[in-house]
Amino acid sequence: MESIILKSESKESLSLLLKLAKKLGIEGAFLSEEAVEDISLVNAMKKGRTGELVDTNLFIQNLKK
Repeated sequence: MESIILKSESKESLSLLLKLAKKLGIEGAFLSEEAVEDISLVNAMKKGRTGELVDTNLFIQNLKK
């Protein structure tokens, strides 16, 4: 499965694209700004995962520098 996110200031243009997608048999939906931010945050978390444990004290000390 592949996905695409389109962003526009014109809701009319996005509605037209969504109608075209549905006619082509492509699933589509409007996403709120909050939903887009949530998706971006999850993506960043997945990319940043290393599986290694971090020393909390050392991490906090580095943040204070």
